[in-house]
Amino acid sequence: MLMGDMLSLQQLNLPVKIIVFKNNSLAFVELEMKAAGILDFGTNLVNPNFAKMAEATGLLGVTAETPAQVRPMIAQVLQHDGPALVEVVVDRQELSMPPTITAEQVKGFSLFALKAVLSERGDEIIDLAKVNLFR
Repeated sequence: MLMGDMLSLQQLNLPVKIIVFKNNSLAFVELEMKAAGILDFGTNLVNPNFAKMAEATGLLGVTAETPAQVRPMIAQVLQHDGPALVEVVVDRQELSMPPTITAEQVKGFSLFALKAVLSERGDEIIDLAKVNLFR
């Protein structure tokens, strides 16, 4: 969460490996809003290139932009003798599912979907379905 963490890793040469899931949003907040039946707002992020930031601080920084690149990139940083960061680009609509889903969450998500359609944001529901159901 802090640039100082990467600076400390580099200065102390700690062999810590960091994985950043980059989806350009406050995804957990967005998911909580949807589960509560609220149309999401204010959750967009303009993120930097985290791999380049890691390199700027002296860490090994790599980016996996496709699923096929994830294993090789993780293998590369695990073999690296020192601190490293893997930036993994993920789809914004990828849902992080909790271990259990309550009836209240289902009700809230249904309310969100209805509000999205009525607010002419039905394309978001289609994107959610494409990313999470039709792979």
